[in-house]
Amino acid sequence: MKKSLVALAVVAAVPAFAQAQTSVQLTGSVDVAVESLNKHANSSGKSDLQVNDGVWDGSKVGIVGSEELGNGLKAIFNLEYEANADNGRLADTDRFWAGQSWVGLNGGFGTVKLGRQDSPIKGAIESGDVTGQSWYYSSDGLAGIVDKTDNLLVYSTPSLGGFKLQAAYGAGEATANTPVNGAVAGASDNLNKLNDMYAVSGIGEWGGFSVGVGYQSFDGGKINNLKRRNELAASIGMKLGDFGAGLGYGQSERKAQAGTSNKTKGFYGSLSYQVTDNGTAYLNYVRLDPQGDKNNQSGVGLTYAHGLSKRTFVYGAVGIGKNDANDDKPRRIALGIRHFF
Repeated sequence: MKKSLVALAVVAAVPAFAQAQTSVQLTGSVDVAVESLNKHANSSGKSDLQVNDGVWDGSKVGIVGSEELGNGLKAIFNLEYEANADNGRLADTDRFWAGQSWVGLNGGFGTVKLGRQDSPIKGAIESGDVTGQSWYYSSDGLAGIVDKTDNLLVYSTPSLGGFKLQAAYGAGEATANTPVNGAVAGASDNLNKLNDMYAVSGIGEWGGFSVGVGYQSFDGGKINNLKRRNELAASIGMKLGDFGAGLGYGQSERKAQAGTSNKTKGFYGSLSYQVTDNGTAYLNYVRLDPQGDKNNQSGVGLTYAHGLSKRTFVYGAVGIGKNDANDDKPRRIALGIRHFF
């Protein structure tokens, strides 16, 4: 009788923990393509036929989860491993959870996340990219902007009439030989400050229209005489029926300790059209304008993706670029398969 009473008392004392609802899910994708490269697109300087990890967005495995904490509060996390499916190796040899590795809380106040994750500026860039930053010459990496950061604290507001604000702080935690958050490696200067970063963005979605704007700034930490790195981006997109279109702009400026600066500007345009119930065509254009003469880069990508199921599709892609500095014209052609799980 006494043992039964003790057991009942223990159960009554911890009902919230015992009844908490937890969800953990394994997610990911595998993407491999046969790719033909001309001599300007291949690092060896020779035309080649290769089997490569996906043209679309690469292969990855993720573990995402949440736990209901009561009163509308939820714990959330995301761990994402990136791999090269063509050879089974890590996409990033320096980190295991190279994609995402964060934990946070979500509630009526919004969302707070801590860890390695996308910077708020990433959403500002991709809001207008109707390809989802996929295929050849998408908005991914526009103007060299750093769109994923270590040691990041991000706060996102709830939706305010379709508009969300984000603010972030990134702790640099760098040493002279191990800079992070996009600083330049190989330092010989005295590191007086960590290369911390600050970022803000605003993203709005109303029906088929979207707009994004973002800004972030890194303390260069006097690594290689880099004083500050400032980046900004803006985009606008629309989807009307089977048709989608978007435009975007990005700029990255590096300021040296001596007071000089160097800017790289980037522009992109994207179009999409649903040709059939299972097939969509995409057209991308990107142009990079680094500071200086005759060093612009541009490229056009055309892709068709055909769904075989909700989780599997095949695609064909062609990318043609131009580099004004050496008059190179890289050309890529790919046929691939992508499966989500």
